[in-house]
Amino acid sequence: MRTNPIRAEVFNLEGEKVYICKDFNHMDLSKLIDDVYMICYLDSRKNILWTERFVKASEMEYAYITR
Repeated sequence: MRTNPIRAEVFNLEGEKVYICKDFNHMDLSKLIDDVYMICYLDSRKNILWTERFVKASEMEYAYITR
């Protein structure tokens, strides 16, 4: 049985948490600087369910992640 995530946390490559989101179905990441980031999806016990990597670049028309 797969557990549904209730929270997402975004980290830069130095391991600093730069964004926390409970509505991870639509994350506004436009305030982040151009870089590579990891998004960790967490369950209610703060266990990591899965991670995703993404690159934010200034050429992007928008900086939203929609699931």
